Amino acid sequence: MILKKVNLVEPEMFLSESVAIVGSSSKIMSLNKGELIDTYENVIRFNRSITKDFEKFVGSKTTIRAVNNHVFDNKDISNQGYTNSPSNFVKKLRKENILFIGPDDGPWKRRRKNTHRSCNLFKFDYQQLDKIKDIMGINTEKKLQIGTITIGLCILSNIKPHIFGFDLHNIARSHYFESRPGSIDTINHDPDNETEALRSLLSKKMINCD
Repeated sequence: MILKKVNLVEPEMFLSESVAIVGSSSKIMSLNKGELIDTYENVIRFNRSITKDFEKFVGSKTTIRAVNNHVFDNKDISNQGYTNSPSNFVKKLRKENILFIGPDDGPWKRRRKNTHRSCNLFKFDYQQLDKIKDIMGINTEKKLQIGTITIGLCILSNIKPHIFGFDLHNIARSHYFESRPGSIDTINHDPDNETEALRSLLSKKMINCD
């Protein structure tokens, strides 16, 4: 098995070329790809997504969990309309690889408080975000969603990921494991640009998609 170093991540992280990136869109509930997802050596999930009771659709394996600022900081977001996002989700994880992706260093500075000592912690160098935008062909001054960044990290590291549960068209946001606000954050993100970039990567055979 050949391992490749993931660029822009510290401490060093290595992945094989067998990578499944599992998004949280409700779209994944129509695919029944759980068994296929679990055949990949590396399975990346996001934020507070769960597998229990959804294994048929999303698989059961997690080798890396990528999380954003408020999830890594164990913030309560239930008052924003999220129905299954327990505030201490990250703090309760054990023996997992956690990749922090966020523009605010505050949660990372509190990493020993935010996580259990059995977890391995990694950090994306957010100051290098333009390198992700460049390789994905995204022209925006706004931040990128962590799913898009994770896909970009793979491509930048010469890894062709297989993505599951990503919406490639601009529809109301949804999570397979909870109710959530359907609106897309257009103040901090440019979702049209990101989904267009994913469609372009698919057409260029730089990613596989289900």
